[in-house]
Amino acid sequence: MTTTDSLQLTEHEILALLAFNEGESITLSRDIFRLTPLADNEQLTKAGMTTLLVRGLAQMNGDDLVVSGPAEFIAAVMATAGEWLEIALLTPNGNHVMFVVASAGGVFVANVNGNGTHGFTPLKNDHPVLKFGVDAAAHYLRNSGPGSEANGRPQPRPVAAQIKHHGLGVEPRTANLLVDESGAWHLATGEGDEATQREVSESDALKLFEEALDLDRPTEGSA
Repeated sequence: MTTTDSLQLTEHEILALLAFNEGESITLSRDIFRLTPLADNEQLTKAGMTTLLVRGLAQMNGDDLVVSGPAEFIAAVMATAGEWLEIALLTPNGNHVMFVVASAGGVFVANVNGNGTHGFTPLKNDHPVLKFGVDAAAHYLRNSGPGSEANGRPQPRPVAAQIKHHGLGVEPRTANLLVDESGAWHLATGEGDEATQREVSESDALKLFEEALDLDRPTEGSA
């Protein structure tokens, strides 16, 4: 799965794009982007629509505002999505968060920039979405430790990758893969009181991580 050009959007612009449609996919997309508490804020939504218009990402069609350009693709994917990943990459120096949203019509990854904006990048959907998340985690975890750097900064351990995998009509799956200071790998699955953790071998860690996140795979202990 490879990327093409990126589009920067503010949170109120994302809120506006979500307001153009309704349905279960929109509701879950809004939840994942942490925008549900703002859904009824007409002023923020209107501000988002205004900036979309000024930036050439929407246009007037009579009295109606219509999304256009690359924002049209983003809005369409969120409105018809059936699969989502929340990915958090964690180090002692800071965190990086991204979301992957997938529909039959396309896939994008949204990187959270920490300043109220997200960088949206369409993905070429030539691999399962979950594989993209696991590959991102693998790159991050394997390039940590003594002497390693990320974006020009040392990347000491412990380092962890957490993914929450959502789908329509199914319970989400959450797993966390951590490499501690000694280089040992630990896999945690589930959330809250139901979470379980165990040490795993490096050779098996990523396979077990992916299996724990597979929405089609029975949960441990199920018949």
